Amino acid sequence: MLIAGSPWLGAIAADEQDARRVTVGLNLFPALLAADQNIADKRVGSGPLLLLLIHRDEVQLVEQLAAALRDKGAIRGIPLRVQPVLVSELADYATAKVAGVFVAQRMGDDIDAVLDFSRRHQLLSFSPFPGDVERGVAAGISVSDRVLPYVNIDAVDAAGVRIKPFFLRIAERYDQR
Repeated sequence: MLIAGSPWLGAIAADEQDARRVTVGLNLFPALLAADQNIADKRVGSGPLLLLLIHRDEVQLVEQLAAALRDKGAIRGIPLRVQPVLVSELADYATAKVAGVFVAQRMGDDIDAVLDFSRRHQLLSFSPFPGDVERGVAAGISVSDRVLPYVNIDAVDAAGVRIKPFFLRIAERYDQR
């Protein structure tokens, strides 16, 4: 009984919930990128799409996620290059042509660096964590009786990204206006 009321058990449950959200989000992320009407323009020449998996300190976990995303092979026939990146190293990609960023770990206040990077590079950002879409991430997941894409219309507009209308029709929308 003592363990059932322990904060330790709550931390385990939160980690398991986060892991499920990340897994679901990682499966939805390619669909969001495929819905970007200009995705083919977000690569260098005929090279692969560069996708960044952003984290703070979960190197081993993010390497596994990167391998899972690489296994998806391609988005709209375009091969993928998936790169795990510490949030503190985002500046190293200032001149890179990035197609999208996936937030693989809760960022806390570090989410501002991801938002800034995404706006400056006019690209899609995705976070499976609650509250991040409301803070300015372009897309995430909405979990209720079913899982739906959750899109921040203002963030998508600010990034200059054009999402296919079909995707927007099935998504739950967050609109600050």
